[in-house]
Amino acid sequence: MTTTTDRTAMADTATRFIRLMVDGTLDDFRRVVHPDAINREASSEPPNCRGRGPRAFWGTAQWLRSAFRDMAFPVTTVVVEGDLAVTHGTMTGRHTGDMVIWTPQATVERAFAPTGKRFEVHQAHFLGFRDGMVVEHWAVRDDQSLALQLGWVPPSPAYLLRCSLATRRARKAAGTAT
Repeated sequence: MTTTTDRTAMADTATRFIRLMVDGTLDDFRRVVHPDAINREASSEPPNCRGRGPRAFWGTAQWLRSAFRDMAFPVTTVVVEGDLAVTHGTMTGRHTGDMVIWTPQATVERAFAPTGKRFEVHQAHFLGFRDGMVVEHWAVRDDQSLALQLGWVPPSPAYLLRCSLATRRARKAAGTAT
């Protein structure tokens, strides 16, 4: 049975975990992410995000920060049930760097060139807990609204060219240029 104290601690840790994506350090992630933690969303992220534990989640934070500036993740709701915490809030920021999307085979699929536009999208994050730490993460995000707000869709011919060049840069940086 989960006590009120345990539920409050899990809610606080869940909120802290989400906010670490904005400005947390690797040491901060080590304090809240279990060594066996897995990110179920990492299949479209860079290879360094696909492992287990704090370092993989730190990789996700670095990946997001490379594409988005002025990020914030205000959490408006946290629900705790058993060993699961669910957060709901908005992700906001400005698209200032290439947003590189990866294939499940860990190659660059495409990159969205920076638009400089601001965005605000709703997200829900599901966090499994073990030993008071996050051990599993998956999410429901409004990626369609993100794409529309940033001008990724519908793309202009000029933006398609910029994305093609960004994809070429990303593939070259990953050593998979074709």
